[in-house]
Amino acid sequence: MEDSIYYHQVLVSSKDCTKHKTIKLPNLLDHMQEAAWSNATALGFSTVDLMENNITWVMNRMKLEIYRLPVHKEEIKVETWPADMDKYFTKRDFRVWGPGGELLVEATSNWLVMDINERKLIAIPDDIKAADFVVDRNNVAPIIHKVKYDKKRTERSRDIQVSWFDMDINDHVNNIKYYQWILDSLGGEYLEHHTLKKIDITFKHEGKYGDAFVSKSYFDQQEGCWLHALDHTQTGIAHIVAKSWFE
Repeated sequence: MEDSIYYHQVLVSSKDCTKHKTIKLPNLLDHMQEAAWSNATALGFSTVDLMENNITWVMNRMKLEIYRLPVHKEEIKVETWPADMDKYFTKRDFRVWGPGGELLVEATSNWLVMDINERKLIAIPDDIKAADFVVDRNNVAPIIHKVKYDKKRTERSRDIQVSWFDMDINDHVNNIKYYQWILDSLGGEYLEHHTLKKIDITFKHEGKYGDAFVSKSYFDQQEGCWLHALDHTQTGIAHIVAKSWFE
């Protein structure tokens, strides 16, 4: 279904960029999710549409690979489409294209449906499955392996307090904030001199206004990547686990 594919044109602005004139990860993700929102709206199954039935979309996982970060004043095209569906998950893929058709970024993500009143996950409703909007267009490889964090190996940490401005339309912490929080644990000195190439993140529990977290990380020499966890300060439960690769 060609109608299931959506293209979102973006001019990378100064507010999107670091001092190195490359786009910041949260801003890149924001453009990607705006494209996903527009695509879901066009298909008739946006978050707002689902909320009429007291349900909503929530992201469960994303794996993103960066070949080159977009730069200031560069025109990019975000392509997104629903790539697969089963009883509980829908898979949404993304590609970000630069001038001349250069592939800059690609990502795959898994989404679930949550009952707003019960705050519990439910099976994909029949009307969504019946819409048959899934399309196969050289889809991004699915995520297979689970991320596991060994708390005994924590090397770096940072305290996080959820503010009112971190909340989104679902009345929980917007998923983009979590990327920032887990990478912030690495410290500005590290982020200043290294470039993110890949990230694999799993969203395990909601974050609510007033929650306090500890963002933890350690480097795994065998895998050549950082392992991350965002633990709730009071319960000790990991709300986020992730891996990140830098160069």
